[in-house]
Amino acid sequence: MGYVLDVFILLVTFTICTCEDILCDRRPLGTTTDPLPPDSRFKIEIIGVNDKYIPTRQYTIRLSAMDGVSTFIAFTIWARGDIKPHDKNPQKTAHLDPGFVFPAPHSETTPNKKCNNSVVQTDLTPKTSVEAYWKAPKKENKCVTINAVVAVKRDVWYRQDGPLSKRVCEDRRNVLDMQPTKNDNCTAQEDARYLLTFEGMWSYNTHSKMFPESEDLARFSDVVGASHNSKFNVFKYNSDASEGLKRLAEQGNTTQLEIEIMKQLGRNIRTIIKAVAPPKTNMMTTSMFRVTREHHLVSLVTALIPSPDWFLGVSNMELCDVRTGTWANNLTLNLYPMDAGTDSGKKFESSNDETMPPQPISPAVINPSVPKEEVRPFARLQFDLIRTYARTATSEVTYEVTNTEEVEETETVYATTPTTQRETRMEIASEESDPNCPMSGWDEWLSCEGECIDNQIEGYQMRFRHHMVNNQPVDLIGPLSKRIPKDCIEKYSVTELRACTDSCDEEENEAQE
Repeated sequence: MGYVLDVFILLVTFTICTCEDILCDRRPLGTTTDPLPPDSRFKIEIIGVNDKYIPTRQYTIRLSAMDGVSTFIAFTIWARGDIKPHDKNPQKTAHLDPGFVFPAPHSETTPNKKCNNSVVQTDLTPKTSVEAYWKAPKKENKCVTINAVVAVKRDVWYRQDGPLSKRVCEDRRNVLDMQPTKNDNCTAQEDARYLLTFEGMWSYNTHSKMFPESEDLARFSDVVGASHNSKFNVFKYNSDASEGLKRLAEQGNTTQLEIEIMKQLGRNIRTIIKAVAPPKTNMMTTSMFRVTREHHLVSLVTALIPSPDWFLGVSNMELCDVRTGTWANNLTLNLYPMDAGTDSGKKFESSNDETMPPQPISPAVINPSVPKEEVRPFARLQFDLIRTYARTATSEVTYEVTNTEEVEETETVYATTPTTQRETRMEIASEESDPNCPMSGWDEWLSCEGECIDNQIEGYQMRFRHHMVNNQPVDLIGPLSKRIPKDCIEKYSVTELRACTDSCDEEENEAQE
C-alpha cells in the first residue's frame, strides 16, 4: 500500500505530457521536493491577450515578477490543449492541439530537451522576467492553457496554479471585425505615414433589408477623424455623443466635429484627417496621415445619410503593434452601424425625434428582423504603412484632406514653437513649385467655418490649388489624376488651412439649422 501511495504522489508532482504517451517531468532542475502553491510573486501572461486568442497568430509569453524585484533562477513554460474524446477509442481521451511554445530570440529561454513544446532557462542567474513565443493553434482547437513552474532556489519551486496559469480560448469572431490590441507602451523609434482607404460596402444589393427606401438618397458623409494619443476620443462606446458627433450623425454636417478636433491640435492630436465622401456607397475614398509613438491611435467617423443618428466609425484604432512596439504594416477593419443615441427614429427616413435624455453610443438596430450574426459590414477601413521618418526635435501637426478613387495626399504643416505654455504659435508652411511638379496659384480663401457664438465665428478656412499637367489644372480625382507623379502628390499639398475669426448673425444661423 505504501508503494502505491508513493507512486501516486510522484504522479501528482509530475506533469503529464501526451506527446508519445510518455511521462514528462517539467519540474525545474529535476528537483525532488514537493512544489509550493503560488505566492502571487510571479505571473505568466500572454502579451496582447485577455481571454481570447486568434488562431495561428504568434504571441509573446512573459513570465515575470509582479513587483519587478523578486527573482527566480529556473522555470518551465509550456502549453496544454483542451481534452477531447479519443478518435479511435471513445473510452480514452486526447488533447487538442495547444499550438507551439518556442524560445524568443535573445531571450534567456531554450527548448526543453525532456519535454516537447516547452522551454526552460539557459542558465541559473537570478532573473525577474523572461519571454518566449507561442504560435496559437489552427481553428477549432478551443481553449489552451499556458503554464509555468518557477524555482527561486534549487529545492524551492512553485507549481502552475493561479497567476502561473493562463487559460485562453479561440476567438471565433471574424478577424476583420476585431481591432488590434491597444498598446500602452509604443516604442516606435520613427514617425510614420499611413494611407487610409475607406471602402464603402453598402448597397441595396448587399443590404436590401438595411437600405433607405429612397435608394438615390443613400450616401456617406465626409470621413472625419484624427491620429491622436490616449487622452483624446472622437467618440467612446457606451458614452454620450459630443455635440459635433451628434450633428454629424443626424445631419451629416462635419463642421462642429472638426472644430472639436481642432481644439486639440498640437496637444493630443497629431493629424486631423478628412476624406471627401465617396461618390456612391459602394465606392472608396482615401487619405494619408502621420502618427508618432505618442500619437499612435486613429479615430474616424462618417454618417449614414439619411438616418436618424446612425454612423460608422472606429475609436482608438491601434497602429503600434503591441507585440513588437513598431508600426503595423497593414491593418483592415470592418465597420458596422452605430447609434449616436440622440434621435429615436427607427427608419432611415424617420422625422426628427430627439432622444431625451440622450442615450450612450451603441450598435444600431436598423432592422430587428435581421439577426446580428447576419449583418454584413457597411464599409471597410484599410491602413497601409507608406513610409517612416526619423523623429525630430520640432513637433509637427498636420491637416489631411483627400478626394475619392485615387491615392492622393494633401497636407498643411504647422510648425509649432517649443514652449512651456499651453499656447502654440502656428505658421502655415510655404514652398516654391518644382519645375518637375508644376502647381497652379492658390485660389481665394473660402469663408470662415465654425460655430457662431455671440455673433462671432472662431474656426478655420481653407484654400486650394491644383497640380498642372500640360499646362492644365488637374484635380486629385478622376482618370487625369493618374498623370500626376506620385512624388509630386506627396511633396506638394493642394490645400492650406488657417485659423480665422469672422462676424456672424447668431439668430440667422440658428434659423438655418
